Amino acid sequence: MTGLLLSPWSARAEPAHFALQGGAWGLGPNAEHGFAVDLQLRPGVRWWWVRPTAGFVQSTDGTQYLFAGVLLEIPLVWGITLSPGFAPGIRTVDGERNFGSHLLFRSSVELGVPVSLGLRAVASFAHISNGKLATPNPGIEILLVGFEVALE
Repeated sequence: MTGLLLSPWSARAEPAHFALQGGAWGLGPNAEHGFAVDLQLRPGVRWWWVRPTAGFVQSTDGTQYLFAGVLLEIPLVWGITLSPGFAPGIRTVDGERNFGSHLLFRSSVELGVPVSLGLRAVASFAHISNGKLATPNPGIEILLVGFEVALE
């Protein structure tokens, strides 16, 4: 079974995608509110439903975060996808919020809707924190909307 899952037959090549999203940095009444921009490159390869991703988040509080991880792209009806994801990363610039560590983890869920050939509208929710590796561990939630474009 492991040989089948890791075989070249399960890897599919397709165009790489670039995603640009913007939205709320900090949700809830006690959070520091701001704006965040999220840029992601999704290489043109996937294994079954799993697709690698790498990206960068910049917030108006000054935080910069580089990450690399995976998305599990689950196909729904009419070309819509639901994509939970996980990505460890490094906070490269400290902002106003003390995350307790430079090593952070991002868990997310994204909904993608096809708009036209090679273009998708996306909305995502993500939580970024140090995963209780350090104290404090306040974390932050971000709600983003934007587009994903095929690079071909």
